[in-house]
Amino acid sequence: MKSNFIKKKNPKIVVIGGCGTVGSLMARVLKDYGADVVVSDLSTDSPQIEILKKEGIYLNLGEHDEDILKDADIIVLAPSLLNNSKLIDKIEKSTEADIISVDEVLEICEIDKPVIGITGTNGKTTTTWMLKHILKGAGYKVPEHGLNIQGNTELIPSLQARLDGDVAVLEIGTFGNPNEIKKSAVNSGVNIGIITNISKDHLDNSGNFLDYIQCKGEMIDVADLLILNADDPVIACLEIGKNPDNSLFFGIDDLNIVVNAYPEKRNCPLCKKNLKYLKHYLGHLGVYGCKCGFRRPDVHVKASDIEDDQFTLIMGSNKARIKLKNKGIHNIYNALAAACGAMALNIDFDDITKGIESFEGVKGRFEEFSIGKRIIVDFAHNPAGVKAIIQALLLEKPASSKLIVVNTISSESGIEGDIEIAKILNDVDTIVVASNASRNALMEIEIDSEVTLTESSKKSSKIGTLGASRDQVEESLEKAISAADENDIILVIGEGGVKYSAEIIKKFKD
Repeated sequence: MKSNFIKKKNPKIVVIGGCGTVGSLMARVLKDYGADVVVSDLSTDSPQIEILKKEGIYLNLGEHDEDILKDADIIVLAPSLLNNSKLIDKIEKSTEADIISVDEVLEICEIDKPVIGITGTNGKTTTTWMLKHILKGAGYKVPEHGLNIQGNTELIPSLQARLDGDVAVLEIGTFGNPNEIKKSAVNSGVNIGIITNISKDHLDNSGNFLDYIQCKGEMIDVADLLILNADDPVIACLEIGKNPDNSLFFGIDDLNIVVNAYPEKRNCPLCKKNLKYLKHYLGHLGVYGCKCGFRRPDVHVKASDIEDDQFTLIMGSNKARIKLKNKGIHNIYNALAAACGAMALNIDFDDITKGIESFEGVKGRFEEFSIGKRIIVDFAHNPAGVKAIIQALLLEKPASSKLIVVNTISSESGIEGDIEIAKILNDVDTIVVASNASRNALMEIEIDSEVTLTESSKKSSKIGTLGASRDQVEESLEKAISAADENDIILVIGEGGVKYSAEIIKKFKD
């Protein structure tokens, strides 16, 4: 089958189920590879239709036309259809073409470009988009999957890496399962791996943090060159015994501002005693060392003289003052990771600084709305992410204004994660409870912040990682907006907030 595909010029390929996530990517990859592609799908409404049309892929929607099937050299089935015996029987009666799956597509279509894979607990999405922005500004073509989701399955980054472009930049997530990241990175051809940070996430009440660390650390087994956060001892310890010539480290040199770092302790990976921190920047990120000899690695790309949204970027002998459009220590770390990735690709320093400064941010990450009152929506969904956004807003909030937080989160780490988030929110002025999980967490602890309970939060609405329903987000936003004065800040955190807030806020604008 593979040899037939390669030998025949412009083979006719029909992708069944090609309007779906994986199906649309397979169709686009095969089109880039030189095939004459038709997407056949019973669906007539898909967000991928416009992308497929734009790329010159013919669409057979609402049916599977037997004449189209009969004319095909190869039929490709989307993964969800591989066990549909009725459909397969129809195809086999209509054509003698080979029927293949995504595994054969990945084998047929080889990767012909450098591939950067980005993983970690927090900052993956922003780092990914910032690095792509830098590369595009430097004149590189970077393939986009065009989906309204992140790279949390192995097939999305694997197919994205095979789309036409000069260099691929992929977000590679995990649900904490062994071999997830390794398999995805191998299938995506990752040769440069970035690990942003590792904190407790995707852990239910029986979860093991050491196992989760190993899952994220699988990138080390795949990438030829590693880019690592030196300020994270959990990541630095992964490199013990590895070849230091294959690693680049980034980190913060100093702060010229006073921050609530929400300091966390970590054990030394060598002797298991508590590490001694000379400085905490955010959570467990900082400058650390141990009597046994383990210490923070020397950094290749660093930020110094940090003040508000500005810092000095130092990369070897190159130095530049940077002003970010998105504030926060966490965004400085994202910028350093992206800069280090660009440096690994030999991107000019001026292009790197221009790219960082012109980067507008990512939808759902510190996304601002104004209705006469300032509203910020952020995907923060675990304790580390909540610490980062609260730290950033407390730095810029005037003393006379209030920080009102709408909590839509239901932590992937269960009630322990929800309680930890509730404790962090003790630093804000008002908590408006949207999710049932955040309501239950507040029942377990004493808190100084003013709490506004919503009637709808009595009901659990958790679906996967979505902690709150549209109704819960709407009721909570209405209460927050009603309570806020003109100079106050309303912060909406969690996936439910990101999914529903923009539509709800529009109602207040109108």
